[in-house]
Amino acid sequence: MTAPLACYLTMNDHAILQEILDQDPRDNAYSRLLRSKLLQAAICPPCRVPDDAVTIGSRVTFCVNAGAARTAYVVRNESRDFPVYTVSVKAILGLGMLGLRAGGTINIETDIGRPQKINVLRLDFQAPAPRLWLANAVTSAFPRRADPRGASSFCNFSS
Repeated sequence: MTAPLACYLTMNDHAILQEILDQDPRDNAYSRLLRSKLLQAAICPPCRVPDDAVTIGSRVTFCVNAGAARTAYVVRNESRDFPVYTVSVKAILGLGMLGLRAGGTINIETDIGRPQKINVLRLDFQAPAPRLWLANAVTSAFPRRADPRGASSFCNFSS
């Protein structure tokens, strides 16, 4: 039995991933990871996502297979115009990091069948949460759920 992902997604990040899946439902390593994240992640309003969780728009320092540390922005789309220090969630590396917390690790399978271990070393920047009044309106629609670390948050855990 595999352990559940320790993954936190904003409602917007979850919607983006669902849109990606809807546009390309093929069965490959990327889509299997995508489906796993969509099913197992804690879906939270932006103001309730842990402040060390990787979201779209975050700048994160990470390493792959215990290699050299790299820093990149996690972005929604791929583009040849983006600098080399961006990683899209449409790539398996970006998808793998999305939702992980600083210090978190994920083992993924690449499209060529090789395992890859991604370590999130630290979160250097997380995209800011919306204004408090908007966040309060959004979070009031979500039930309170206890966090396994003892804190509480407003999250809807998909099953």
